[in-house]
Amino acid sequence: MKELRKKPVNTPMIAVTGGKGGTGKSTVAVNLAAGLSARGLKVMLVDVDVDGPSCATLLGVQLEGGEEVKTFIPKIEASKCTGCRRCVEICPEHALVGLHGQVPRLFEELCSGCKACQLVCEPKAIENGWKKIGNIYTHKTNGLGLIVGELRPTEPRSPVMARATVMKALEELKTHKYDVAILDTAPGVHNAVAQPLWVADLALAVTEPTPLGAHDLNFILDLARELGLPAEVVLNKADIPGGLREEAMRLARERGVEVTVEIPLDNELLRSYMAGEPLVKMNPASPAGRALGVLVQKIENRLKGGEM
Repeated sequence: MKELRKKPVNTPMIAVTGGKGGTGKSTVAVNLAAGLSARGLKVMLVDVDVDGPSCATLLGVQLEGGEEVKTFIPKIEASKCTGCRRCVEICPEHALVGLHGQVPRLFEELCSGCKACQLVCEPKAIENGWKKIGNIYTHKTNGLGLIVGELRPTEPRSPVMARATVMKALEELKTHKYDVAILDTAPGVHNAVAQPLWVADLALAVTEPTPLGAHDLNFILDLARELGLPAEVVLNKADIPGGLREEAMRLARERGVEVTVEIPLDNELLRSYMAGEPLVKMNPASPAGRALGVLVQKIENRLKGGEM
């Protein structure tokens, strides 16, 4: 699938991802973006974890306004409908129901917006209708650009929202100069995670030395491999009591993947979270701050060396 993953812009793009939730993925993404920005690079941070975006909170940013994201829903013109049920039969989500001779009824929450119903409707009784599924917010401060996608509560269309957020970021990168874009993905290996991975140059897989961390790391590395995407591991909470550090390191070796940095447990990370200020700025001398600084330095060196 490598040949299908095309480079849409010249700006290097790094996806911070991870199979398991709660590993510190967003913390790593925010600190990496803030650290690179503090070193004079123009950075875009894109929060594609649309079901629960947190990058703005970690940066202490209040988001306002926002651009609505809408998706298609069928609007059936009853006077034109013949009740043939072709739209009902073609709908992959079974969002349309109805008997022969009746105008179908739409269950809006099931509709994916694929437009299959509209394509097969011979009497052209299905017109374009729209529903809001979320918002995309933009914010700029001190050389750091922030784009946040947020899915509307109860909406099930995470992949559609994630795709819209990625496309908004690409639009921004095509019109403005940035040195690097950091993409914070959702946890897991589903469609919404794949959307930012399609456009990335490197995946940083954030994991932890726990059984679930090691288990899910395998899945995210599999996904990166299928996409032909280079991947490296960030081992967070590396010194957790009773942790499986050696198991995580062994797994990385077996997969031929580099462990770029190990981040120790550090209460300063919690304090920075509560303060809404990245640790690389608030307390770079703390144990986790130093480890994150190493990550920032490594990525900066690669960017300046043209390695991405």
